[in-house]
Amino acid sequence: MLERWCRARAATWCAALVAYVVLTGVLTWPLPRHLDTHLLGRPSGDTGVYVWNLWIFRHELLTHGNFPLATDHVFAYTGGADFSLHNYTPLAGLLALPLIGMLGVVQTYNLLLLAFLTCSGIAVFLLARRLGLSGVSAWAAGALFMASPVLTAKETAHFSLVTAAPLALFLWALLRTLDSRRLLDAVLVGVVAAVASYSDAYYGIYCGLMGLAVVAAAFLRVERSTSERARFRTAGRVLTAAIVVGVTFLAWRLVHGPDEIVVASRRILVRTLYTPVLVLTILLAVRGWLAWRPRVRFHDPAGALRTLAGRGAVAVAVCLALTSPLLVGLALRSVDERLPETAIYWRSSPRGVDLLAYLVPNPNHPWFGDTTRQWFLPDRPDAYPEYIAAFPLVALAVIAVAAWRRHVPRRWVVFTAVFAALSLGPFIYVGGVNTYVIGPWALLRYVPVVGMARSPARFAIPAALGFSLLFGFAVNALSHRMAHMRWAAGALLTAALAIELLPAPRTLYSAAVPMVYEMIASDNESGRLLELPTGIRDGTSSIGNFNPATEFFQTRHRHPVIGGYLSRVSHARKAMNRRVPMLRVVFGLSEGRAVAPAELEEARASRDTFLRRACLKYVLVDKHRASDELRDFAVQALGLTRVHEDDEYLLYTVAAPPPCDPPKRRERRLRWVLAGRLP
Repeated sequence: MLERWCRARAATWCAALVAYVVLTGVLTWPLPRHLDTHLLGRPSGDTGVYVWNLWIFRHELLTHGNFPLATDHVFAYTGGADFSLHNYTPLAGLLALPLIGMLGVVQTYNLLLLAFLTCSGIAVFLLARRLGLSGVSAWAAGALFMASPVLTAKETAHFSLVTAAPLALFLWALLRTLDSRRLLDAVLVGVVAAVASYSDAYYGIYCGLMGLAVVAAAFLRVERSTSERARFRTAGRVLTAAIVVGVTFLAWRLVHGPDEIVVASRRILVRTLYTPVLVLTILLAVRGWLAWRPRVRFHDPAGALRTLAGRGAVAVAVCLALTSPLLVGLALRSVDERLPETAIYWRSSPRGVDLLAYLVPNPNHPWFGDTTRQWFLPDRPDAYPEYIAAFPLVALAVIAVAAWRRHVPRRWVVFTAVFAALSLGPFIYVGGVNTYVIGPWALLRYVPVVGMARSPARFAIPAALGFSLLFGFAVNALSHRMAHMRWAAGALLTAALAIELLPAPRTLYSAAVPMVYEMIASDNESGRLLELPTGIRDGTSSIGNFNPATEFFQTRHRHPVIGGYLSRVSHARKAMNRRVPMLRVVFGLSEGRAVAPAELEEARASRDTFLRRACLKYVLVDKHRASDELRDFAVQALGLTRVHEDDEYLLYTVAAPPPCDPPKRRERRLRWVLAGRLP
């Protein structure tokens, strides 16, 4: 009997895996036919940088014998950079290590993308089975998570966020630990949290927040106080009156819109609604607390909390040990004062998704996606895929019916609601309008470490995981109640979801490298490349005009480049580059702004100093992006000789360059520490 059970279990898993592989192909079609020539995102966007991540990991490790958490192939003028704060995806880089040599970097990237998408479904299937769902219901939860518009949109730009399997695996391992209290399971929790951190830095933070939510649900109970006190009733009436006054004032302010009002001969400036709405929100929160008077108590009848506290310490220790290379990099940045100082402003920090974005018909649909994706997206270049949060309306209807019949667990409803609320950002937008109402992220963004997850819209991914689990619970419960028509209802539901969620055919982008890069490709990497326009770019700011495709094309020509793009760049590095007269002028002209004649002369006078440190060999001008002023300045100031011209590029070499004297690479300290060779 045991052998028969094992065979049945293996058959279930094999069937689930095969079905997920097929679903992956359908969701990304026609990419499987063009794995070595095309990408789901533009090489000139984040996709190109993620391809470069895989290549530079292998290149530093195998070609140069360096620990692959630093490089001098970008920001070459200032000694390179480490990746402690870059969205580097070292887990993907490790998996790509043996594949790039056989398949090439583009095909390897695409295969990993498809594999990660499949693994996300398998991980949710494993978690759902742990929660007691049937095989069909668990598979439906995993399939829905894979096909969710959130992940489909992320596939076009945010490769690291598609690696969502560790989120579900973390919950699975945590639930095992809560049930078994075994040390080995606690170690597994720490390992999975480290894997999540190496998949995407945000995911390590998400694991911590999900862990707190699950543990709180297991050991805390929130109850309504039944005691009646007269002062509560009096305070409630006062607050109600204040709320009425506040709502009346806001309505009057919206209609008349004055910047000031006069109360008792005193002028009160009301230039924005941030403060009035904040006061009204606090009043509503206090009034709600007085009406409910919640009381939180511990619930640990089995006395497991003390044991689990020790297991939690083990999990944290394992995670910290495994992520120590990243932590060492952060420590060295802090010592060298190279940590990016991203100020968190109350009103102007990154916004979240629109509240109604969860109810928008699939923005990735080939028929109506171009229309629906514009309904609630902000007017900014990275709005898609950053602010897509839609979940299938058919699935939401099924969840609503099951919730009405009390067939979905309350703890997972709360889990989903918490992360959906966090995804709304510091101030809630409804229909593209800022309501000025604060969300939980308005306060949580100031918490150390947690605040490093600076883009709250990405909380939509764990929210989608929660919605997918709720859908699995709903399907599981409703299938039992509708046993007589289970297959007909299942077929109808599957067809409706397929029609709503189908993203194929997907738009593909050519991964071809222009021929000019083939001309300068060099195995010995002698000399550096300056592409014009150029600059320094990170996830929140840009100096000059750096094209991420520069790093993608580097996977072919291999020369270190001046300038670069990483997720986060310190103010110290930006200031270091701005102090260089030549770069200051090049960055300014790359932005298309006028440069003072004195700065131009200073830059020309610094030609030999710049070339000696830059070790420049090639200058490549993008004819469609570089202005005539930028090109002419570079030719005259650097003493360039043209060697090639085509429809898109002008290629120059430096005439009579001075002897090369490159800067010392400060970030090598990280490699020496990790190799035990710090002098």
